[in-house]
Amino acid sequence: MKLEEKLKELMLERKWTLAVAESCTGGILSSRIVNVPGSSEYFLGGVVAYSNKIKMKVLGVMPETLLKYGAVSEQTAREMALGVKRLFGSDCAVATTGIAGPGGGTEEKPVGLTYIAVVVKDNVKVEKFIFKDDDPDEVARRNNGRRKAGKKALKLLIQFILDNSEED
Repeated sequence: MKLEEKLKELMLERKWTLAVAESCTGGILSSRIVNVPGSSEYFLGGVVAYSNKIKMKVLGVMPETLLKYGAVSEQTAREMALGVKRLFGSDCAVATTGIAGPGGGTEEKPVGLTYIAVVVKDNVKVEKFIFKDDDPDEVARRNNGRRKAGKKALKLLIQFILDNSEED
């Protein structure tokens, strides 16, 4: 069973709804979710918040968070996820923020660094990843990392739903 199908099964069993906030994945996560027929029964929608202005204006990320920790940080991912959950009134949310590359990385925050935040009801979890890819083509390397982040976001959300379900 594909991750998207498992997600649908879990969401429908619980009668929960989902919203997503994407930065580095740029819509890949939403696209994967809506590839499954019937996803409209639980998937409310998402926001691709690529700029800091949209992260603040639409998702409610605090300017202080962006100044102190940066757009690619645990704190920003958390605020993005909570913001999109609040915006859509969903039961669950997931947010991605990262450095897709090929440029933009630093020693402290290398290309491939990604934070994924998941929210189930009132429980929040943020995980840090570094998605490396050695494809010689810069665009392919960038997109491979974005796809890996989208897949990992689905896996984390599914696991967090299972970990936070009263039925289990």
